[in-house]
Amino acid sequence: MPDRKKLSLVTFSSETVVFDEKGNRVVACPTEQEAVEYIRGQEMPVDRQGSE
Repeated sequence: MPDRKKLSLVTFSSETVVFDEKGNRVVACPTEQEAVEYIRGQEMPVDRQGSE
């Protein structure tokens, strides 16, 4: 099994951003659901974080 990269979600009021383990922005999606679908497409675990 190849090494999996850890991705995390941060939800802002206008978008949900996916970051890699180094804190680099990977993709920004208009909804959290789209971000989760993106990560599932990458077959990687998800850490979710939010800000209000």
